[in-house]
Amino acid sequence: MQPVKISILGDFIDCQIYRGRLYLWTFDGKLKVYNWDDLINSLPNSDRDALPLKFCFLDGNYLYKSELVELFHDNDFKKILLDKFSLLSNKEYELSEKQADKFLFGEQDTPSKIIPTDTELYSNTLYYITEQGLFSTSAHRRNKKYPVGSKPTKLWDCDLLSIKANTYPQLALSGGSEGLFEYNLSTEFKSSEPTQISKRHSSFANYTYWSIYNTSLIEDSYMALFSIVNNSLGDSLNNGEYKSQRKFEKEITEQKIFKTQRGQSFLSWGVDDKIYRATNNGFEIVEFKNKPNTEKGEQHFAQVQKLDLQAWKGKVIGGGTSYYGTIVECENALVVLLSDNKTKTIQGPITKWRVYPRSVNYQNHLHVIKDDRIEIYSFNQDYFLNQDEKLLGLKYKVPRNLYWKNSKIRKLYT
Repeated sequence: MQPVKISILGDFIDCQIYRGRLYLWTFDGKLKVYNWDDLINSLPNSDRDALPLKFCFLDGNYLYKSELVELFHDNDFKKILLDKFSLLSNKEYELSEKQADKFLFGEQDTPSKIIPTDTELYSNTLYYITEQGLFSTSAHRRNKKYPVGSKPTKLWDCDLLSIKANTYPQLALSGGSEGLFEYNLSTEFKSSEPTQISKRHSSFANYTYWSIYNTSLIEDSYMALFSIVNNSLGDSLNNGEYKSQRKFEKEITEQKIFKTQRGQSFLSWGVDDKIYRATNNGFEIVEFKNKPNTEKGEQHFAQVQKLDLQAWKGKVIGGGTSYYGTIVECENALVVLLSDNKTKTIQGPITKWRVYPRSVNYQNHLHVIKDDRIEIYSFNQDYFLNQDEKLLGLKYKVPRNLYWKNSKIRKLYT
């Protein structure tokens, strides 16, 4: 099944999508915020396109619901939905900047008047970094003149390279030679300064559940392994849910994870249940078990697969993953290895790309910024697969409400 794609022409440098709004940063220092729901609802040329477009771009979580998965065992029902997605993938959705601006919610100078190095949206707050440090400001505002707050708060003055939010809730902060840090977003600790997780070099990091996989482009990468312990004092929330505490256990080197010798380092990265490592010809995958069953002989890491890539795509320089597959950034192309074992190649040059695996509604999206446009892809084959049997992509699990220091997390990261 081919992905469905929407192109918006323009000179963009970064993007985010959150709660029905598309955020696009431009090279001239502007932040343009679009009403994403209205834009998508304007696209159908016929009534039969409206429902699959909603699944593609507005509610990517809907088809994972258990009651619908049961219906997919009915081949007739499954074929009808697959046919609807196939019809959409054969159509071209391209909007000029003028056409897209019909759905512009608001436009403003980017906060701090500086184009951010990296951004995250979480709990109606925009977090971003520049060479001046880490900042936050309100987002998803009703104010059309200022869709995000124009007077940001400086949280820290460290010159960071990358930030990544988790749903528990924390921000992983990569400080280059300064090391790996974490900023706690829960209400009880939000005013405190970031905590240093490690002094080892950090280029970028991402969460593997409540642990962190730290990637370094100049030194060995590693996992900062955390565990969760329940409050032994019996202190519970009003609804009977017990508070949990996150405890740092140890650092695990990439050599131990991938069973390699020191000095054999390649680029590696991790997200939730998958850890990836580039090789001379492609990459390899290790499955990470967050809570291994030691009585059954399970360990935290188990090698799953090695895959080769075509030589013309060049060296692997980055990567990520979502439920629909694994994204591998090469020198000459962005390669999406789908959960149904098919491949989608997006040729460069590419300015930036993002996926949103922790989003509620946009986890099937891939946003690719090129020189003159942003291409927004929706991948939809994963709904029809057995999640326990697929090798590529994260395994979808029905989310549970998590409680951290009186914060109900599920509603915060959409």
